[in-house]
Amino acid sequence: MQGALRIYAAVCFAIFVSGCGGGNNMSAPTISNFDLQTGVTKMLSNGLSSNVSLSGTVSVNGVSTPFTGSGTLTKAPAVGATFNGTAAMAQTTTVAGNITVAGQTSPYSTSVTDYYASSDSALLGEVSGSEYDVAQSPLLFPTSVMGGSSGTLGTLSRYTDSTMGVSLGTAQVSYFVMTPVDPGSPIGLVLTTKIYGTQNTLNETDTTNYTMTSSDVISFSGASAQNQSDTLTITAQ
Repeated sequence: MQGALRIYAAVCFAIFVSGCGGGNNMSAPTISNFDLQTGVTKMLSNGLSSNVSLSGTVSVNGVSTPFTGSGTLTKAPAVGATFNGTAAMAQTTTVAGNITVAGQTSPYSTSVTDYYASSDSALLGEVSGSEYDVAQSPLLFPTSVMGGSSGTLGTLSRYTDSTMGVSLGTAQVSYFVMTPVDPGSPIGLVLTTKIYGTQNTLNETDTTNYTMTSSDVISFSGASAQNQSDTLTITAQ
């Protein structure tokens, strides 16, 4: 799938409701704002890994055919790099495993590398085997968000390679922060990437879900991708 698994390492965290005090002096729950940049920086330093299940549909001889599988999603700790002539931190996300389609099992592997500014962890762009995407302006993550927050992080220009001579269109990244069901539970983010062609036609919609604890520990929950012919769902186990 072209563009599938564009698992941008952008994540967002939101609301933490403090516990009540003891005795008869019960304090009202309070809403706290959280610094997203801190969470992203920690994820770049530490990376993350999750066992995942894979499912979806793929076109086989012109027929939409379901598949299932399992594997591992890994975000390696970021390393120093250069992106579009600028010093950056590079973090590679890899999904590797096996899938079964129409009774046949075969290896599955895909990877993408995201580049971040060394100073403030802003997303600068993304590179995969067939695409080179550059942020029109660095995607700067908010330093203060809470449950119910939403917004557009920014837009990337899509090219076939680093020469940026052939345009493929754009990709717009937005987020929605979910309030935890129970006070003290991890908060979550729905990160949506809409991928457009050169005629501004929507070609694919990708969604990624993360959670984050009050100590800024980020975990992968799941992701999905859907274009005109194929679908893919990744679920953390």
